[in-house]
Amino acid sequence: MGTSPWKETLSARQLSGILEVLDLCGDAEDGHEFKQALVQAVSSVFQVPDVTFFFGPSYAELFADPAPILTGATGSMFPEYQDRWQDKDVFALPEARGTLSRLGFADLDQLTALPDPQRAYVEDYLYTYGTGTASALHLRFADGEALVGMFNRHHPWEPSDRLTLTVLARQLRARARHVTHDDPAAGTDVPGGPDDPLAVLSPRQVEVARLVSEGMSNLDIARCLSLSELTIKKYVSRIFEATGHRNRASLAAAVHRRDAVLMRG
Repeated sequence: MGTSPWKETLSARQLSGILEVLDLCGDAEDGHEFKQALVQAVSSVFQVPDVTFFFGPSYAELFADPAPILTGATGSMFPEYQDRWQDKDVFALPEARGTLSRLGFADLDQLTALPDPQRAYVEDYLYTYGTGTASALHLRFADGEALVGMFNRHHPWEPSDRLTLTVLARQLRARARHVTHDDPAAGTDVPGGPDDPLAVLSPRQVEVARLVSEGMSNLDIARCLSLSELTIKKYVSRIFEATGHRNRASLAAAVHRRDAVLMRG
């Protein structure tokens, strides 16, 4: 039996990156944990600071996701995206959709001549926020479709990187098709209510939990709050103990569910 061509093309580092992302997502117990773990894994393994997760019942509908996962600069970009650019997203183009549906990965550099609305999306929106490159992974869940957006200032993908992400998308699709994406607002985690798992936390602990949900490491949080890394490690351990969450992905999913309820309330 011959070796798969991509195994001969990819470096040991790139193969390790694929396995690391799959491993980090492997312990997710539901759709919320899976998508949060995936966003954090893609960001850390591929060193992409700004990662998003949009979901919808169909490909066309996912761009209207009212409560996507947003990390890094994308949080401040989202209101303008909703107001002006949602219908001009480059990945909504038939060419991009075809590539994503077929391969599971596409990036801005792969798209040919952009129509004027999409060119404006790139030049007047992405570039204005300092985003020089954009790419996406496409996944099919049991109840819909999702795009994992990756945005960076200057991080063009090499051909072998594109192959790495295409192989990763193929593996993630095999897992995601068995996962149901639950509506974040369908739960009972009403902020401050009796079923809110974060209601038992102090204001400082909630602040730390929120930074965890943004994909920050203990060291990053320590620097942000001007505390020691050991202190943050203790905070995170106490948060796990108080809320019953067993890992950062589960905690982050709870924070995002809570934020979704606030946004829709």
